[in-house]
Amino acid sequence: MKSTLKEISINSIILDINNPRLRFSKIERGIKNWTEKDMMEEINDSPVFNRLLDSIREYGVIDPVWVYDLGKGKFQVIEGNMRITVLRELINKKIIPPSGIKYNVIKAHVIVHGTDQVDLEVQKAILQTGKNPWGAFNEAAHIYNLFWKNKIKINEIANMLGKSKSYIDNEIDNFKFYLEFIDFGKKKKYAVDPKKYSFFKDAPITVKQKFFKSPASRKNYFELITPNESGITRIPSVALKGGLRTFGKFVEDDIILKRFLKNERITVDDAFLEFTEKNYLNKLPWIKKIPSVTKSMNKLNKFERAKIIENSNSKRALLELDKELRKFFNSP
Repeated sequence: MKSTLKEISINSIILDINNPRLRFSKIERGIKNWTEKDMMEEINDSPVFNRLLDSIREYGVIDPVWVYDLGKGKFQVIEGNMRITVLRELINKKIIPPSGIKYNVIKAHVIVHGTDQVDLEVQKAILQTGKNPWGAFNEAAHIYNLFWKNKIKINEIANMLGKSKSYIDNEIDNFKFYLEFIDFGKKKKYAVDPKKYSFFKDAPITVKQKFFKSPASRKNYFELITPNESGITRIPSVALKGGLRTFGKFVEDDIILKRFLKNERITVDDAFLEFTEKNYLNKLPWIKKIPSVTKSMNKLNKFERAKIIENSNSKRALLELDKELRKFFNSP
């Protein structure tokens, strides 16, 4: 993509109000059209803002930002919203810069006027993900917008971002379901954290097959990953013990799953323990035969019992069984 590195005035730069890093705030707060003021307030609340301000105040901006030439002397940020906001803050507070440092101008890679909007979105993804990780939520939001808003085909998005087609396809679905979850949270007056996106992105295939197929099943899933009336979240985490991955190991057992969903006192660990015990016994098919063998033996009359004892092979087998049973029940 054609660009030129040069020094431009801070007053000529417009922030990117569609910045991918702030998509969650826009969605969660229900804001469709942000102003630069809204965006600057959000950036000011960032935990890294003050650290960056201290650095730029003393040393200036080291890394050039990226902007798009809008024409008529105006430029829009492609990458570098926080650095621009920091400089505006320093100027507004009338902070005097150290010798050799300027707050009113900044070095920028200027992308030429007339560049296709889709190419700008792709460049934005490359620049911002390359500099600092967006986080799973913001990356998925960007992919979702490239597909639905910019109408870019899945295979083209995959090639642009260096991802597989299946990865892009899954992210689009995952984010769609997450948007449903945000709406669910608003109705429940539950503040959805963007970290909750991992419950969709990292959900085991068994969970996706069971809960992501219909609106009703997804609602059941949403209930499991948010606090209930007692303030307890049935599936409190993704990877930790007793979390989503553990849940995914027994979710295919309809009997255990039904009991888990019906009884809120049953934890994920409780259900998994039941599944483990049940699954272990399933690996020992001879266990299931014991009740029928016992029942058959109880039906034997004296004559039949005598015949079995007279047979050396049968007698030896029964004595060996008796020996093993005594060892089994007397073992620690």
